[in-house]
Amino acid sequence: MRVAIVGAGVAGLVAARRLAQLGHGVRVLEAADAPGGMIRPARLAGLQIDIGAEAFAVRGGAVAELVVELGLTAELVEPRALGSWGYQDGEAYAQPKGGLFGLPPGPDAAGLEAAVGPEGVAAVAHEATLDPHIGADAANLADLVRARYGERILHRLVAPVTRGVYSLDPELMRVDALLPGVLEQLRKHGSLGAVVRDRRAAAWPGALVRSVRGGMHRFVAALVADCERLGVAFEYGARLRHLDELPEHDSAIVTVPPSDDFPYLGGARAGEGVLSEVVALLLDAPALDAHPRGTGLLVAPSASGADPVRAKALTHVTAKWPWLDEATGAGRHIVRLSYANPADASPQQALADASALLGTPLDAEQLVDQARQLWHMPPPPARLGAAQTRAKLQDAVADLPPNIRCIGTWIAGTGLASVVPQANQVAQELQNVD
Repeated sequence: MRVAIVGAGVAGLVAARRLAQLGHGVRVLEAADAPGGMIRPARLAGLQIDIGAEAFAVRGGAVAELVVELGLTAELVEPRALGSWGYQDGEAYAQPKGGLFGLPPGPDAAGLEAAVGPEGVAAVAHEATLDPHIGADAANLADLVRARYGERILHRLVAPVTRGVYSLDPELMRVDALLPGVLEQLRKHGSLGAVVRDRRAAAWPGALVRSVRGGMHRFVAALVADCERLGVAFEYGARLRHLDELPEHDSAIVTVPPSDDFPYLGGARAGEGVLSEVVALLLDAPALDAHPRGTGLLVAPSASGADPVRAKALTHVTAKWPWLDEATGAGRHIVRLSYANPADASPQQALADASALLGTPLDAEQLVDQARQLWHMPPPPARLGAAQTRAKLQDAVADLPPNIRCIGTWIAGTGLASVVPQANQVAQELQNVD
């Protein structure tokens, strides 16, 4: 069987590899000039770093299993357990211990009072006494947290996570997207704090994310190398407008969402995407050796609207990953800042934001090198209305001929932990197509 795959992101690479292992001829067509999708390297003073996704969630085990198959077992690494911080209107505060997506496990959580004050601690204590049905009809995540805890917990703890990690304000986020089944568990356990404790107890042991020594781009390079070893052909700069432009094939897998430029699902569209600009800075700043803000900060919405910080998040990359700390050298540090508005993402703004967020004066003379990357990300599956859009997409996909399948973040869900199993499954299913 000859299979054409549209897109050389991880979904396309995983499907190509599995199909080639099964003995099929595979050709991958990619619009960009390189594979990897949201995983891409950048170079800072000769050192390669990730400018896109830098880690994978360990849930399910599928990604780690693939890493092992690719011969990178010894290269699996975990981040330092330094904790993360929040930031609002000039104040940085350590995120409480034991929480889940910003939700605290209880009023005695370590660091809670320092983050939200006595008023916030009282709100968390009070939440455990509320009727479990309060907030159960919440239209969005903000309504649920507001009903259970009030504004302070919402804005100081939860909003920074949804904005920094999911590029969504809590008002735009589905409750079940962050915590699937949370309303049922709320009725069972009686409080959100109890739900958090239960889920933390059942979580995968160890760090929730892992990476590959040298960067996730090494994982992509290993995938591509294995595909090429198995005979997969790659064509870059290949922009399609119609499925009939595919090279001669018996089956096809499409990994990119339908768009006005590539309307292969008729009138179905994936919805509005998200722009995010990442700015990476290499700094000569020995003052950062103390890792003053752990592995980084998530920025809460400004209560005054006057805060000059424009970044939505900062990762202290050399604090987070020991291998990169060693490679960067004494006194040098790499930080990555992300921006919802690319117009805000100048190196000057990033340097000023890093100074404010890290609580450490930084000037242009300390900036050794910088790199930028604008990402056009698919619509967040967690956004309100996304479930209905996804259902329409799935209906449209079901109407395609059986020898044409769709995979990728836009239909599988966010992250490699969702994408990799789906790609393997669809590749396997094509075996049974007549």
